[in-house]
Amino acid sequence: MSNRWLDDSTVGVCRDHPRYPSAPPFHPSESYPEWPAAEVSPEDNAAYRAVRGALLAAGLDAGRCGTADWNPFGALIRPGDTVLIKPNLVSHRNMGAKFFGITDTDSLVTHGSVIRAVFDYAARALDGAGTIIIGDCPVQGSDWHAIVSLTGLDALAAHAARRFPGVRLAIRDFRLGTAVMTGERMAARRVDESRRGEYEEVDLGRDSALVPLMSGSYSFGVAQYPRHRMRRAHSPDQNLYLLPKAFLDADVVINVPKLKSHMKAGVTCALKNFVGLNGHKDYLPHFRFGSPRHGGDEYPDGNWLADLMWSLMHADWERDGGPAKAAFYYGAGVCNRVLRYACGYPKGYTSLGGGSWFGNDTVWRMILDINRAFLHYDASARRVRRDDARPRRYFAVIDGLVGGHRESPLAPTPYPAGLVLCGANPVAVDTVATAYMGFDWRRVKQIARAFESHTLPLATFGADDVRIFGDERVACVEDIYRTGAHHAFEPSLGYRGHIEYVPDAPRSPAAVREPAFPDVVTPPTPLPEA
Repeated sequence: MSNRWLDDSTVGVCRDHPRYPSAPPFHPSESYPEWPAAEVSPEDNAAYRAVRGALLAAGLDAGRCGTADWNPFGALIRPGDTVLIKPNLVSHRNMGAKFFGITDTDSLVTHGSVIRAVFDYAARALDGAGTIIIGDCPVQGSDWHAIVSLTGLDALAAHAARRFPGVRLAIRDFRLGTAVMTGERMAARRVDESRRGEYEEVDLGRDSALVPLMSGSYSFGVAQYPRHRMRRAHSPDQNLYLLPKAFLDADVVINVPKLKSHMKAGVTCALKNFVGLNGHKDYLPHFRFGSPRHGGDEYPDGNWLADLMWSLMHADWERDGGPAKAAFYYGAGVCNRVLRYACGYPKGYTSLGGGSWFGNDTVWRMILDINRAFLHYDASARRVRRDDARPRRYFAVIDGLVGGHRESPLAPTPYPAGLVLCGANPVAVDTVATAYMGFDWRRVKQIARAFESHTLPLATFGADDVRIFGDERVACVEDIYRTGAHHAFEPSLGYRGHIEYVPDAPRSPAAVREPAFPDVVTPPTPLPEA
């Protein structure tokens, strides 16, 4: 495996049963040559098998595969390294429980059995000396201890201590902000600046993809957060992202996202998963305030009452707590009911707010910014560099055994895809993953635009150069469409009809239908940010 993530267009794929084992720490259910003394579980573990199969398909340590010496991450990880594993641990509960009756969490977060398999092979490469950090920034209303229990990370820690005593494991909640929830409403926000020294502001300056949006009047936002940090962080000459030093200084980062659709970005795979490593979410432009007729992309154009509703929501977000915050929230709810019952707006209209629709031209820029801020960051110089003298050691493993679709990422409906994908380049991996979902990668902005020339490139190859191994039906991205190897994931409401793959349709992001908003039950206010 090459350490040059920028040039590596290989993607490994493994198909297996779309299910997970239930008993942490999720021991493998087969005896493998590289783990001759490992405990074998009587419960089938498709996740361990599929992660291993994807690594084999990608050709990692191919000369020793099938032997006791096979070490798939051996070319990536060196003894003594610090390895950061970044799963998707967005929340401890499926927020579709109240509105859709969906309580499933297999489609919500990276499953603990996938994390376990990645951990084992990372620990093997460390050869008894080094550190592994497993960390994320869930949404502010999530219960970290519940997430650790849900994913079995506490049991993984006990396994690590027994099986790899020379490897230090740290499980980290990287949030600097949390929230007190009253039902679905955020009653109060808590900001913890005591750990602020553990984070670093990384400045992309004029290399930020946001700069073209700053020629006129603009105001970036993120739902349920105030604007003051956003205003300071982003200007034509300064574009700051607040990243944990543990992330920036890690010798190796292994990205372990979930295969899901996304209300704001269309899809969330490897590229989007890095958004979850920002200490404060209000450094992250998710939209520009207002509808298109007001110069924004926060929500589709509506009538004056829709504008009033969102103005009340903005006033709610600006407050950390108190009766005024609640008053603005409930005032927006009244507007929502009038829009629904007096103006004939569909039940799903308000879920399009916060940038949750195909007209969002901001969030994809932020997603690519985050990846550039990390992948081109020089830890010794403490800044982003345009040269690649110190290439990052990076790898991605996507958990798609049970994916999430429809009103994902926080209220996903499970989709049994039976896939695990891996690769050294996030753009290549996401292109393949998006095609397997049944979406057209050309219409998913953060993927299509990631292939474009940039001062901080994310790939030196094109989509046609991506090579797929492990699926006998396909060798390239177009084969996924041509052979019908893809699934039928459904986008969220705001993207429906705009990113699905359509045979023989024009291959242009502009060649999409006008919006259609089906009458489906969706939350009455925007879900918290992912």
